[in-house]
Amino acid sequence: MRVAIDTRSLRPPLTGIGHFVHRLTSAMLPLLAADEQLLSFNGWRIEPLDREFLARAEMRNSSPEPQDSMRSFRHVANSGYAFLREKYAVRKAVRTLHAGFFRLAEPRFDIFHAANYVPPGAPHKPVLPVIYDLSHLRFPQAHPMERIEWLEKRLKSLAAAPCVQTISQFSKSEIVNLLGIAADRITVTYPAPDVYFRPEPDADDARLAKFDVEPLQYLLGVGTREPRKNFKTVAEAYAALPAATQARHPLLWVGPSGWGDIALSPAVERAKHLGRICLVGYVSDRDLAALYRNTALFVMPSVYEGFGMPVVEAMACGARVALSRIPVFEEVAGGAARYVDPMDVAGWRHAIVEAIDAAPQGPRRGPPPDLTRFSWPASAATTLDLYRRLAGIERRR
Repeated sequence: MRVAIDTRSLRPPLTGIGHFVHRLTSAMLPLLAADEQLLSFNGWRIEPLDREFLARAEMRNSSPEPQDSMRSFRHVANSGYAFLREKYAVRKAVRTLHAGFFRLAEPRFDIFHAANYVPPGAPHKPVLPVIYDLSHLRFPQAHPMERIEWLEKRLKSLAAAPCVQTISQFSKSEIVNLLGIAADRITVTYPAPDVYFRPEPDADDARLAKFDVEPLQYLLGVGTREPRKNFKTVAEAYAALPAATQARHPLLWVGPSGWGDIALSPAVERAKHLGRICLVGYVSDRDLAALYRNTALFVMPSVYEGFGMPVVEAMACGARVALSRIPVFEEVAGGAARYVDPMDVAGWRHAIVEAIDAAPQGPRRGPPPDLTRFSWPASAATTLDLYRRLAGIERRR
């Protein structure tokens, strides 16, 4: 059984889907039988997906900070790439090319794991689609119209897929209700925190020094700054704090700039200008774990998520957590978090003040979370069972 996995999401820096693919495949490798092989399809070519492949991907994602000249080159290159990807004609051309290379690669695999929702081209082999969420239907304003149309068309083509994979019971219910796929064909495989996300310190003082913050003296948010992540509401809540409180307790927001309209008030812009709201960008997993462990409060105010990987990472590190009251966060965090209505500016401000006042007592709030549900080996074993089920269906045809 040869399974090709869509690895286009492994281009650095890794986002949520990229981390899911990297960690899941790493956990699957030791579970493979002698006649089973994983392959990578990155949109252009197919190659073995083994420990060496994953090590290269991790090295690219966590390579040391380059020197000034190389940093400038990378910045220009990445900015140019991002600019081109924003152009509809370029995206359409890339998709067409990927579809062509996908057709050429099909003879080399038996099953395709569409780890980015849908395969690059029309498949002639069994496909296991991974549907993380349906934000393009619930929040179409957060996506380009052509992407929505493309996803709707391609997802309809997979309506008869015998197996569908998703990452939460909430997303499973969304798939049933919005796509009409039967619940017994949908399997949930939870993501899990990586080994770096744990309560024990890992050179935390040196890592915090990179961000010029002290333990329990800052607030932390993680996520792409797009409308669905709701950065704006927490930023407005923070900007309403007294100036002295802001000066002592900066808000760090980790993640890329994203897309969509998140126009900010003059008060938020002023806090950014003064360095009290710090847009950090991408950080390594080890640095992020140190930030989780030492924050006075981790906030995730999203209005919609399929899972919310930073929530589990923060809980695994022992952080005090405040989350938007949405079904998937209640599924993931249970009673281990403080909940706030997503758009309630006053509610977020109160949660922040409460955490700052409680910070000297330590980071955790509420009972320790049950993280045993979130296991890469368990999700890997379930995913392999889905591959084998698809292989059995194919053999019986």
